[in-house]
Parts: sequence; C-alpha cells; structure tokens
Amino acid sequence: MKLTVETVRIKDLRFGDETRYEDGILYVDKSEILSFARSESCFDTLKIDIARPGDSTRIINVVDVVQPRCKVLGNIDWPGVLTEEYDIAGKGVTRAAEGMGIVLCQNNTYWSRKWGSFDMSGPCASMNAYAKMPELVIEPVAPAGADFREYREALRRVGYKTSVLLAKATLGAIPEEVETFDNEIQYPDLPKIAYSYQIYSKQYDTQNYREPMFYGNAAPDILPIVVQPTEILDGAIAHCGGFRCVTTYEIQNHPVILELMRRHGKELNFAGVIVTVTSVEAKHRSLVSKMAASILKENLKADGLIVTKGVGGASTLCVGAIAGEAEKLGIKSVPIIQILNGRSNLSVECMISEPNVDSIVCSGTYYHNFTLPPVEVVLGGPEDALYLSGDDGVIGGHKIASGSPAKGEVRSTYMKQVGLMSQVGASFGKAVDY
Repeated sequence: MKLTVETVRIKDLRFGDETRYEDGILYVDKSEILSFARSESCFDTLKIDIARPGDSTRIINVVDVVQPRCKVLGNIDWPGVLTEEYDIAGKGVTRAAEGMGIVLCQNNTYWSRKWGSFDMSGPCASMNAYAKMPELVIEPVAPAGADFREYREALRRVGYKTSVLLAKATLGAIPEEVETFDNEIQYPDLPKIAYSYQIYSKQYDTQNYREPMFYGNAAPDILPIVVQPTEILDGAIAHCGGFRCVTTYEIQNHPVILELMRRHGKELNFAGVIVTVTSVEAKHRSLVSKMAASILKENLKADGLIVTKGVGGASTLCVGAIAGEAEKLGIKSVPIIQILNGRSNLSVECMISEPNVDSIVCSGTYYHNFTLPPVEVVLGGPEDALYLSGDDGVIGGHKIASGSPAKGEVRSTYMKQVGLMSQVGASFGKAVDY
C-alpha cells in the first residue's frame, strides 16, 4: 500500500480571527475548536493556550500529543473515530504540519496515574522534542460525575478534529517535503525484516473499559494480525486513554516503521507489520507468541524481526515470548524494551528470560528520578494543582495527589515526562549500566 505524506513546516503558532497558514505562521481561531467541544455533552468548558519553547511553563495532566494531519483527497480522516464510515488508512495523500503539536490534557478523569507532564524550559527541555516547538494546549473541564469513558473519547475527538482543522489550513501552501512510503516491491537479494507492534489494550482494565484504539474499536484479546505499515502512520491506531510512554504524534511518525520504510530496497526488504496486544494471561501469551512467529515465517517470510512493547511488565513478557518463538524458527529477533526499576541493573530487570533472545535494546528507565525547578505558568490544570508523581493514583475512582504544588519545585520520573521515553523508540535518553 502506497502513502504519500506532504509536509509543511510551521515556523510559529499564533491565535487569530481565522484559522489560516501564512508565511510559515499558523494562525488558530479558538472559536472553531470551541465549536468541536460544544458537540460533546461531557465538557463544561474548554481552555486553549499556546506554550512556546523556552517559556517558564509546565504542562500537566497530559494524555496525548497529536500532529496536525489530514487527507488531501477522497479518503477519511481518522476512520472509526471521527466518522461511522470506514476506510482503510494508509493510502492516498496526507498533509502533515511539522513543527508544532496539539497537547491534550485531562484534569478530571478516573485513571489519574496515567497522566504525564513536560516543561517548556529547564533540565529536561533540551532533550524533549515537544519542548522545542510551540504547542497548542487543549484542556477540557468535565462536569461533576462525568463518565470517564465518555470524557476520554470526547477529548480524543476534539483533539483529532483540531488536528484535521489545522492541517487543512495549510493545503493552499506548497509542501517543503513530499515523501512516498511503499514496500510492495520486494528485492530477493536483500534480507527481509519484519516488525511486531504490540499495542496497549487490555492491561489495567479499569471498570471493564476496553479502549477503542484500533480503527475506533476495542481489541482486548485479538490474535496477531497483519497490518500495512502505512495504516499505522495514517490513523489506524488511535488511543484515548492515559499517557503510557507513547503519543499519537509518535505513532504518526513511528520511528521503527519510518526507518524500515526508508531503508527498504536499499539495505533490506521491509517484510511487513503484525499487530498484537499485551497478554495478561499466560495461556493467551503462549498462543499469541506461537501464532506471531508462524505468521512471520510462513506469511511474511521474515529473516529478522524488531519487536516493541505496549507498556509494563506483562508487555515485556509478551515481547520476549514472541522474540523467543521467532528465534526458534530461524528469525533473528531484537526486542526494544524499557526497564522498570531504576535502582537495579539491566541484566536483572529486563524480564526477558528466553535464552535464545540474545540481542535487546533498552530505550530508557521508567523510574529514573530527577528534580524540576519552579515555573511561572501551569497549563493543563488549575493554578493550585498538585503535581502527580509516579506514586499518585486513584482510590475508589477519585483522584488523589500527594505531590507538591505543580508550579513549584517538583520531583518527577522519566516515565512521567512526555517526550523523553517512548515505547515505539522515539526516545531521547537511554539506560546505562556502570
């Protein structure tokens, strides 16, 4: 399947009386975004701000960052999420606005422990791609008693509608870059490398909530399926829960898929992608790993495999099992994982015990701790908000926060900083054993 992405670069982001793109500046009319929110019954109000690189600004309660994108002709934007009508993503022409993000915040939801944050200045900003570009920060406020499922999905719809609105504003401009992704032709003299993409679905199934993240559908117990790599770049995967070390922006610019696509026909054949979910039961994990290995061998004819995980410990076990089963069939496999415990060493904490999996990439440590200085402005929550550290969570459905005031000096963890560590490899740090 062939996908062409036209990229326009945003030099600055400003509010204006109409949404338009002119001389590298994207002007945003707040009223157009507010109109999206008025169609959502679970929102009382909507706050919209701009955060700029270098600002003394902390954005809290972050659950997602989205890149402005839209289809240019004939195809559906975010099929299954913004429309009841379906189309298979990953084909045609997509317009992308590079150089800004749309930050979605939830300040009144059930699963507060899955929030993230990031600062636009300070010690982490230099290694955070999101802190290096202007961000449009959207913070809906829900009425008391709002259903957290409805709130999550409504916020996603507002964010994705905003993504389409801003990208469409650039359609009259000539793109600075046009790139076509296509791996249909295979080259017999080059090795075939496949990618196993584990999406987060069933784990932490709070209140029987199945997150509708695959074309707007829940996929809690799916078996491995073959998906075109361009589908993933173009809106097939659309999560709406809490931040789990991956954002929509990272999926839209999926580093593993982009790297394999760009090397296709030069150093390797990109054999294809299989999608799996985190298994929380050993029986399901065993079946998924064996089926995945069989598909990789018999259908994709893979010589090598890259595997990424969905979130935590159970996800790592699944990744190890898939890599181990693939190795048994002669497929050299490399998992990309993150380490949970920052106070131990990599050999103990990697959680992959398959003896035939002898090459593992670590893209960071969840619980590396550091201190952030005070800031002048807090977005994503009230002025007197408390900073939710990794130990904060929920009790009986109610938010708890035992941290310090969010504007002051706070203690944070690597996992909480949106943009520093990514489940799909868009990381700007690494774990090192001394």
